[in-house]
Amino acid sequence: MVAILVLTTFVIFVLVDYYFQRRAPQRVEAASASPKAKELPFPMDTVGGFKLPAQLAYHPGHSWAAKEGRQVVRVGMDDFAVRLIGKIDQLELPARGRWLRQGEKGWAIKRGSHRYEILSPMEGEVVDVNMEVLQNPAVLGTDPFGAGWLVAVQAPAAEGNLKNLLHGRLAQRWMEDSVITLQGRIDGGTGARLQDGGHAVSDVLGQVPEDRWDDLVRELLLS
Repeated sequence: MVAILVLTTFVIFVLVDYYFQRRAPQRVEAASASPKAKELPFPMDTVGGFKLPAQLAYHPGHSWAAKEGRQVVRVGMDDFAVRLIGKIDQLELPARGRWLRQGEKGWAIKRGSHRYEILSPMEGEVVDVNMEVLQNPAVLGTDPFGAGWLVAVQAPAAEGNLKNLLHGRLAQRWMEDSVITLQGRIDGGTGARLQDGGHAVSDVLGQVPEDRWDDLVRELLLS
């Protein structure tokens, strides 16, 4: 009788173990089919009060580039350039079909009677223009890396162009140098300030005499 009970118990354990072994692959499969955790956005770094998104590439003239396809790159002006110029009255963007050259004049910004040309970070054909920011330049001031993008470029040598730009720690050190240079230029007993709390002021030119605007922009934006 005892032998029968032991045998019966053994059979039950075998059946239970078999059942769970059959269930295990299903649990693994179900887990792998579950949606992945939502990816976190790229970090938004800030240097000297100026935003510097880590995933972008930067030209020393303070324009940026973001690859969107194999040869398509979206470009714009960085937070430093936008805050430096401050109030933007008009944007002059290149038309579709125009060929831009890396490091040469790509578009222009007007503030009052002053006109500043910005260097393109990429070389290629303009295939899209942000009409929203063209009609309302204030968008550039509020979101230069998002809604304030300027043009998209079909760049045959996109990889090579991007390698010529500033990335990561190199970009951070370059921005630090830009901030130090700017601070040195606006100091001098004028009462000008570069930061308001932890953020850079939104209109740096408004902090200095107008007769110094052109020299300041040309030096810092290489225009």
